[in-house]
Formats: sequence, C-alpha cells, structure tokens
Amino acid sequence: MTAANAEVHRQLQHWQDWPHHTMILTGPEASGKTTMAKVFEAESAGLCLDDAAEHEDIEIFHLWNRANAEHKPLLLLSAKPVAEWGVTLPDLKSRLAASLHLEIGAPDQAMIDGLFQKYFAIRGLTISEDALRYLEKRMIRSYAMVRQLAQKMDALAIESKKPINLAIAKSALALFDAENEKAET
Repeated sequence: MTAANAEVHRQLQHWQDWPHHTMILTGPEASGKTTMAKVFEAESAGLCLDDAAEHEDIEIFHLWNRANAEHKPLLLLSAKPVAEWGVTLPDLKSRLAASLHLEIGAPDQAMIDGLFQKYFAIRGLTISEDALRYLEKRMIRSYAMVRQLAQKMDALAIESKKPINLAIAKSALALFDAENEKAET
C-alpha cells in the first residue's frame, strides 16, 4: 500500500461506514482491484462483482438486493466510471448514485517500485535499484506499463541468463518503445 491506494484500503477496511454498504471501485487495468476485492471478500464476507460495467442492470440490481437482504457489504469493480456503464434501470441508477465511489489513480513511484519488486519476488528474482531508477525517469506511469515491462524484463533475463539489472531494463524499455512505434505506423 502506498499513497496511491491508501484511501481505497482504508475504505475497504471500514465497509460498515459505506452508504448503503456499497462501494463502487473503479480504476485502470492491472491496478489491483481484483486482488483487493479478494482480500475484502475474505475479511468481510461481503459480495463482489468484477467488471460490473459488463453485467446486465438486472443482475447488478438483484445482487444489490441480495447483499442488503443478507446484511452484507457489496463491492462493485470496474475499469469504467459508472457514467459509462450504460445503466438504464432507474432503481439501479439511484442506488449506484447513492453508493460510495472511489477511483484508483495512477501509481506513484513507491507503488511502481513495489509492483516491480512483487512481480519479480514471485519468480524468485530481484530488480536492481539502478534499473528501477532508470525506468522511473522514462516509463509511462501506469499499472499496465509496469506489467508489460516486468514481463519483457523477465523474458530478457531468462533469455540472457542474467539478473534483472540496468542493461535488462534498458533493453525492455527499448523493445516496448519499438513495438509501440511499429504499432502506430
């Protein structure tokens, strides 16, 4: 947890204070919504709906009613803000409007560093401090970018049989830039 998602974590721990015991959590792809929801479900015995924007109004409406009938908190997740869900059911619109809305913003540097370290730790690897500092000044600050670069660095490290160092980071970023440039033409 960093300043980038501290309020989300705080709210997930204090679900009893949510208006109507419902929170809508939006944020970009790979920002940790699903991971946070799994922890929330385990700790609160609440109900979650991932990709809520992709579900029918009536399904969300029934889940809302079920959560209230069972006195459970409800967490709705989406990459899109509610205004873009295309909700047409008036009763659902009013319920969603009365809910707590939180958005996960862009990752701060502490979050980016932590995500890279977590990604590599799962694989029994580490990323050097100079590689992190190099990427910090050059990469797009997004959760998806962290994931894409980590995957590229992982593949390059395996291919070269070297640790994740500055040279690997430079190569991964150059590959990413070249792929994007090619895609744009």
